Amino acid sequence: MNHCEQGDLSKRVHIRPYQAGDAETVSVIIRTTMRISNSADYAVERLQPLIDYFSPAKVDQINQTRTSLVAEVDSVVIATAGLEDAELVTFFVLPKWQGRGIGASLLQALEAAARDQGLSELKVDASVTGARFYERHGYQRSGEILEGTAGPQVSMHKRFD
Repeated sequence: MNHCEQGDLSKRVHIRPYQAGDAETVSVIIRTTMRISNSADYAVERLQPLIDYFSPAKVDQINQTRTSLVAEVDSVVIATAGLEDAELVTFFVLPKWQGRGIGASLLQALEAAARDQGLSELKVDASVTGARFYERHGYQRSGEILEGTAGPQVSMHKRFD
């Protein structure tokens, strides 16, 4: 992708709140990203319970109790992330859209929502796959490695001024 196309893409990305009609698409985003991106760092057998968990009904249920956003390009939902209390949760960008600034835009929007809620710090238990992304955006490893359903997760945090 050349510089011009990247700039054009940033103008086409729209971040908005999750809506109940997004459940099917968001479920597909989460499941697809786990199968493709996360399987580089985790055994599919370990991922499968999480893949099964994120059904459209479960996605809709959990997104009713948190700040949840989606990212669209040309009115097509391609990414999702949530904020539950002071923790980033269910942060997924479809693999073919990764590395193009969409996750960064979604993260900025969630951090703005956190500030609006009066939070001064965010926490994330990042997948091994996602830890490098968070580090590039100012998150620091706490030194704690948690054992999640799929395997190790990296505990990270970021303070705001």
